[in-house]
Amino acid sequence: MSARSIRPLPPEVADAIAAGEVVERPASVVKELLENALDAGAGRLTIEIRGAGRNLIRVVDDGGGIPAGELRLAFMRHATSKVSGLGDLAAISSLGFRGEALASIAAVSDVECVSSGHRLHIRGGQVLDEGTAAPAPGTVIEVRDLFANTPARLKFLKTDPTETSACVRIVQQYALLHPRRRFRVLVDGRTVLNSPGGGEATAAAASVHGATAARELVAAAHAEDGLLVSGLVSQPHLSRGNRDGIVLAVNGRPISSRALSYALEECYRGALERGRFPLAILSIELDPAAVDVNVHPAKREVKFSDEGAVFTALQKAVRSALAGSRSPTLEIPAPRLPLESRGAAARQMVLHDAGTTSFPLEPAIAAVAQGVLRPVGQVLDGYLVAEGPDGLVLVDQHAAHERVLFNRFSARLEGAIANSQPLLLPPVIELDPAQVAAIAEHRDSLQALGFDYEAFGPRSVRLLAGPAETPAGRVEGAFMEVAGVLAAGRSDESLEAALASLACHSAVRFGDGLEPAEQRRLLQELEATVPDATCPHGRPTRLLLDWQTLKRHFRRNY
Repeated sequence: MSARSIRPLPPEVADAIAAGEVVERPASVVKELLENALDAGAGRLTIEIRGAGRNLIRVVDDGGGIPAGELRLAFMRHATSKVSGLGDLAAISSLGFRGEALASIAAVSDVECVSSGHRLHIRGGQVLDEGTAAPAPGTVIEVRDLFANTPARLKFLKTDPTETSACVRIVQQYALLHPRRRFRVLVDGRTVLNSPGGGEATAAAASVHGATAARELVAAAHAEDGLLVSGLVSQPHLSRGNRDGIVLAVNGRPISSRALSYALEECYRGALERGRFPLAILSIELDPAAVDVNVHPAKREVKFSDEGAVFTALQKAVRSALAGSRSPTLEIPAPRLPLESRGAAARQMVLHDAGTTSFPLEPAIAAVAQGVLRPVGQVLDGYLVAEGPDGLVLVDQHAAHERVLFNRFSARLEGAIANSQPLLLPPVIELDPAQVAAIAEHRDSLQALGFDYEAFGPRSVRLLAGPAETPAGRVEGAFMEVAGVLAAGRSDESLEAALASLACHSAVRFGDGLEPAEQRRLLQELEATVPDATCPHGRPTRLLLDWQTLKRHFRRNY
């Protein structure tokens, strides 16, 4: 053990440590202040964010307010009106309960709070000023200069668009889960979210995801043994490339749960491609005594007394909703076209030379030198069979083309000339605030890839052109997918993930019949690609059956 003596930490150090558990980033402040406002019964909430939340986070609500005589007490650690004894911890029904939020926020920022005709100003946990203020309903809290007194914390924050998106995403979750409340969000003076209130869940979803997506959501509900699961889920033809469109809540509190996410995704197994995820807003209501909300410092995770029952109820709600929304026509398999017809269709929409904007292959292929792999044919409309110097090669055509395009797109970000195709009828695309911020941050990269767009309102863009490699019918979906991946912003690899998503949207699909010329072109492009062993998602592009193995199997000595 250390020879140093044990001594109590100075109050400011203890407060900073406690703040680190609660206030990880500006979005943490937004979450805690929103929860306090909702617990106070607020029906209208306005959230203003400036400088990605570092400069200002201002929350105005019309809730019950804080009594003037208790305003200073509200900013003391472990002071709360929501818990009075150990028994209360076993049945938490409020969103906040620990009494740490306001104290932790005030420890790492400059805070001014006005409520019930009283005003309090705190900086770094120290009261600077207090007095009277004009009486007004509810509470106004301004948080300025976040982490100014703990500059080391600032180094761990991400870019301004990413931090802003995280703040907005928190409010979106509560707007979706509490459609009776009205939420308005301003970012640097511009309104980016304005939910209508009134209790209509689909209208709240439209304010977050856009009207087009909201029309594709269906109601889900199941009640059993005091457990209620309700909300909205997307039909299988509406999906995203990440889980950001999934909001799960317990008794009004957004949570993170691997088990429940798995339960939801299992309901779409076979209906969604691998790597695609539904949109879902699902609220689980149960006896507060049957769930422990005190197992995570930031209250993101919960523990159920009977997780299996919750898992089953969620699946029953979702499966019932999907079964009720399924049209009989969806059960009829699409007719299989003759190979010649499928090859012709694929030729018009899939592979084409990077230097042209026309889709037919033959003129471009004639100029390509013969490669080492000699195409033999195609099996299952997805695997190319080729003969090489080392043996027989099976190539997954989608994985191979993904790798080819991913490398090509990556080269464009490193300075290669962009190659785009103008769209005959430019679509207008609705984006959520996080996606708007993401495409603004990465605009140069998007242009280098071949996307060209213009603003068309505060949350919409008109898409003018897309990468030449992306079939025209897929450009809109590819752009939305890329915007969604960039908006996720969870790591520095978000741009690489966006390239992988774009390559996937642009590549020839498994099941597309290819003409011999198309097979030969794809094999030649794969041979010229380095690296080429896997697609950007890690799936192998080829399987080699070497000549020696064949000889041994057939007992040949020559």
